[in-house]
Amino acid sequence: MTQESKTSNAQPQCRPAGTVVPWPDQRRDLPEMTGNEQLVERNWTEIDAWTYAFLWHCVVSF
Repeated sequence: MTQESKTSNAQPQCRPAGTVVPWPDQRRDLPEMTGNEQLVERNWTEIDAWTYAFLWHCVVSF
């Protein structure tokens, strides 16, 4: 760990409960969309919620 990161007062990045990668973060990594962005967002949010549930299931079960 560098000295700069030890003294930094940066707040940890908060994300909505039940998400692994929030849509706004994922959207920045995607190229410009020519179709219906709301459809992509809805599907991403649903898949992300299932991913979160699966990861918690693994944590609790094992």
